[in-house]
Amino acid sequence: MLQITIDIVLDKLLVREVLKAVLSSIFFYRVFGQVKPLVPTREVLDITYASIEDAVLEAQINDKLTLLNATLEASSQNASNLLPTNNLSAKVQGQVCIAFYEKKTKKAWFSKSEEEVCWEKWVINVTSINPRTDSDRNKMAKSTESQLQNIMFKIIDIVNENKDHIPPITTTETNPFPYQILLPSSTDESWGAVFKKILVE
Repeated sequence: MLQITIDIVLDKLLVREVLKAVLSSIFFYRVFGQVKPLVPTREVLDITYASIEDAVLEAQINDKLTLLNATLEASSQNASNLLPTNNLSAKVQGQVCIAFYEKKTKKAWFSKSEEEVCWEKWVINVTSINPRTDSDRNKMAKSTESQLQNIMFKIIDIVNENKDHIPPITTTETNPFPYQILLPSSTDESWGAVFKKILVE
């Protein structure tokens, strides 16, 4: 299994749009079926990013980012209450993970069952900052633009350099590999259970 970790520090006002760009770009390169690129292309901070025309995936990304934003906002308010009033910013951390699976047949004595084995995992660690001044916010925007550009190049390099671990495509389904978008704070399932599932060999 290949694991890729991406770290990014963001103004809390940019978390949703920047992470949407990162997640959409990953899926653009990892959905191997017949996909239709979204036209026109999307932009954030003057950086154009690729995404696919898929209403279900779009809804999943939006739902997870809404949940992540709510979690970060709640944590930010708690952190702000504990900080001195002259502190420049309150920092909180969150995480979102994309896991891609291969369906495999598991044989028992007198039966067969299907299991999903993770072959690639992307972990995006985000630090959300609430700048207290316009000057700090402008500096943060420039930093975010640079980070996002580097992340986009990193995604392209990774998908071009790492191909041997991709399972063979044995189905004609639109997306041959199941996936999950996961948050450690999500009530979908506990984070420990998620990683136990992901780390199955």
